[in-house]
Amino acid sequence: MMRTIKLFIILFAISSAAHASSSIYGSAFDYKKARPTSAYFSGKNRDQITAICKSERLSTMDLSACAQFRYEGAAEALNKRISEVEKILKEDDKENAQYGEPAALPFFKKAQLNWSLYRDNDCYSNTYSIGQASLRFVNFWDCMARISKNRFDELTKPNDD
Repeated sequence: MMRTIKLFIILFAISSAAHASSSIYGSAFDYKKARPTSAYFSGKNRDQITAICKSERLSTMDLSACAQFRYEGAAEALNKRISEVEKILKEDDKENAQYGEPAALPFFKKAQLNWSLYRDNDCYSNTYSIGQASLRFVNFWDCMARISKNRFDELTKPNDD
């Protein structure tokens, strides 16, 4: 009898751990495993989703999906801009190579990789510091969108200095 109870407890613990790890919103949240918001807002186009997200009466899941939607838009714009900058740098590197100058593109790519790590870790840190708050993933996605928009602006607007 005792052996059966121990076996049941072990099986319950294993199944609970497996279930918790199957959700992206478990204790070890990985935003890269999040389903795109197009799945959440199935059948809706960008304008319709934007209108839905402007509503004042949204559930917690809707708020989170809308925050993720805003991040996806910011990430898409940023990725497009990064691609443009890389093309420019590649051309500049070809021209500068004629004069024996080092290439800038590899450094830009390293900077972008480190910037991504900074963004991810900063947003995870902010999210986990607030604990089990019901809107913590809204905060996470908003953080990701804000930092991504800031990076987009850095890569788009001319420097004043």
